[in-house]
Amino acid sequence: MKRNKLRLAALLLALAMLLCGCVAGDGLVHYKLMKYERPDMTAVRQTLEDACSAAEGEDVDAILEAVYHFYDAYDWFYTCSALADIRYCSDLTDSYWEQESNFCAQNSADVDAALEELYYALAQSPCRQELEAEFFGEGFFESYDGENLWDAEFTDMLVREAQLQSRYYALSEQSLAYEYGTEDYYDACAGDMAQLLVEMIALRQEIAAYWGYSDYLQFAWDFYYYRDYTPSQAGALLEQIRQELVPLYRQMSGSGVWDASYEPCPEKETLGYVRRAAKNMGGTVAEAFKVLEAAGLYDIAYGENKYNSSFEIYLTSYWEPFIFMNSTLTAYDQLTLAHEFGHFCNDYASYGSYVGVDVSEVFSQGMEYLSLCYGQNTQALTRVKMADSLNTYVEQAAFASFEQQMYGLSGEALTVENLYSLYDTVARSYGFDSVGYDRREFVDITHYYTNPLYIISYVVSNDAAMQLYQLEQEESGAGLRLYEDNLTTQESYFLSFLDSAGLESPFAPGRIQKVKKTLTDILQ
Repeated sequence: MKRNKLRLAALLLALAMLLCGCVAGDGLVHYKLMKYERPDMTAVRQTLEDACSAAEGEDVDAILEAVYHFYDAYDWFYTCSALADIRYCSDLTDSYWEQESNFCAQNSADVDAALEELYYALAQSPCRQELEAEFFGEGFFESYDGENLWDAEFTDMLVREAQLQSRYYALSEQSLAYEYGTEDYYDACAGDMAQLLVEMIALRQEIAAYWGYSDYLQFAWDFYYYRDYTPSQAGALLEQIRQELVPLYRQMSGSGVWDASYEPCPEKETLGYVRRAAKNMGGTVAEAFKVLEAAGLYDIAYGENKYNSSFEIYLTSYWEPFIFMNSTLTAYDQLTLAHEFGHFCNDYASYGSYVGVDVSEVFSQGMEYLSLCYGQNTQALTRVKMADSLNTYVEQAAFASFEQQMYGLSGEALTVENLYSLYDTVARSYGFDSVGYDRREFVDITHYYTNPLYIISYVVSNDAAMQLYQLEQEESGAGLRLYEDNLTTQESYFLSFLDSAGLESPFAPGRIQKVKKTLTDILQ
């Protein structure tokens, strides 16, 4: 997963930075030498006021200089926020990093509001046309004409959401006292987690209503993800997956195909797997891995108190990506690290990618598939990956379906018990009863708490990523060339990206049937 605080202005900021020609320097900063300091919010505000004041004048150079200073402050805030987050996730019992991570999370709404305020001020500048011509691009400020809805009321809602997310991490820390996934674990932890999700859903519905949306689903689709397909298209795909792939999912549940994934695999071996695959791929991929090792831009060790997940995040002020992972010390870690390394490559090649999450996940899942083609001794892991791909289609489709439906609960119907009941219905319809499940297990899905409506990205991007593998099977090097050629793509919209890359849409007639054939041929 690419862990990123998705913001309305993030795309615009990244685009502006690329237009001004900002690139990374040649020198690498080792992760151990990266310094954290609590962001000075007064200083951030001062850079905003300076830039807004400059925007009232007629000196374009002075305006841009003030904008650059604000960008520096903005980037430093999010770099420090990322550092605090990484270090807190490394040890959820560390109260210092918990406080720093919470401080950054709860101030991020003010920083994003400041960026919006700056763009509205620049839109009113007497130098607006010159600014667009020399820096931002034609039409950049059109969306900043009119009323700025990112005001104190909206910012307060985002702060409240960040506070709820801080509670989520605190509950995650408390859950470490129980064996994950056991009945005792759910008995002790699920109730509070589910109640927190109820509060989050209610708040997010309030946010959507504030922006004039009738439901949070469409709001998140537009506000965070820039998707060029509709929720109804996504829903139809989820239903098609349920009909076409769930029977195979049920059939494979007792086949033992997962046995190879549980083989012991120390961290050194996991790192070596991705290193060898990257070296064999060559080009930007090999270069990115050298940077990862040279600057120590990863934490893949097992930790009892570590956050039980994996993510990649970009440290903008250092122009370097970073991978976090809590190893399971099994062979499956090889796929997990390959996944996050795919995000790493995308960010490395693009100096911080700003593509939409659906496109971003093509690079992460694509690296998993390509590692099977360029790694060593991958026969058993290939079957594991195809079983994993089947699970991605079915299980992530189930999670996405549940998520879409849970935002349909409101008022008196929005209760913990109704969430349990809804998940039970969805889980059974997607075949979870064949593998064993607990109707409370949705509380383990991090995305519901931190990145709402993200999960559909795994489903659609997995389809595109699988096509890279299929191309490799037809002609060695074909999938890798397409991957390498698109690492620096500036296309945010998923279907547009597929079209430009020559890949098939997951919504195309017959596409899921092709997927079913590939999976069946390898797994049966």
